[in-house]
Amino acid sequence: MRQNYLFATVLLLILTQWTFAQGKERVVLVGKILSDSLDVENISVFNISSNTTSITNIDGKFSIKARETDTLFFQSLAFVSKKYVLTQNDFWVDDLEIRLDVKINELDEVVVSPSTLTGILKEDTKKIKVYGLNMSSIDVGEKRQYSDSRFDRTPNSVMPSQFAPNGSSIDIKMILVGVAGLLGIKGDPKRNSRKVYESRWKNEVTSMSFSDHLYRRFSHNFFVNNLKLKNEEIATFIAFAEPGVDQLAQFLKPENELQFVEYLLQKVEEFKRNKSTENTTNTNQD
Repeated sequence: MRQNYLFATVLLLILTQWTFAQGKERVVLVGKILSDSLDVENISVFNISSNTTSITNIDGKFSIKARETDTLFFQSLAFVSKKYVLTQNDFWVDDLEIRLDVKINELDEVVVSPSTLTGILKEDTKKIKVYGLNMSSIDVGEKRQYSDSRFDRTPNSVMPSQFAPNGSSIDIKMILVGVAGLLGIKGDPKRNSRKVYESRWKNEVTSMSFSDHLYRRFSHNFFVNNLKLKNEEIATFIAFAEPGVDQLAQFLKPENELQFVEYLLQKVEEFKRNKSTENTTNTNQD
């Protein structure tokens, strides 16, 4: 009986303290972000309890209305997100100090092979060993006579050429073409080099998400000041504006930086038009 009485008393004290804390008016709380990184600007400070937001300045300082038991959520592209529940002691200090850990982005391991093809036939054929080519059954001294085929439009695949001396039927050029076909190398070496480069570049592009590419190239100010987006709209816009892999691979090339910016400006206008249309539709339905 006595234990039940003590439990009820403790529970009543806790509820009384919580109710008293909830009844307090929110006051301006000043804080500062501490980190090993020097860049502590534009970190979002979100009061989950009151649904209000603040942004840190260049020194990492922020101010936001809050009260005891409110939950603050700190979020940034460069730092690990963190939640912090305020206590009464936090309002007794001049600056509430919050330490954030730097977010480390680990890249996938890249294995570079010394036998990687370059697309240049002359260089790649030196790296590839060919087995099973039996030349003993070919009589290189045999000469063959062929009729005049100048007026015959059908090409003669065994016609001697400048690569087959003494009129021999062995066409070294054709052998090289056949070996290149087995290696998957066809056509102009320069064109093949471009294909290899484009393939490697596309693989590098797809190794990261579209949002990661954007955050590497543009700061938070670009989204807020240039694209005129609110903090809560940035993630939705990125998902809306994501292009296809081929188009993104072209945009991410240094020479196409201006085209990439123009694309984002066009997409943000379309994004805002769609949002405005949705708001109007919801209002009419209400």
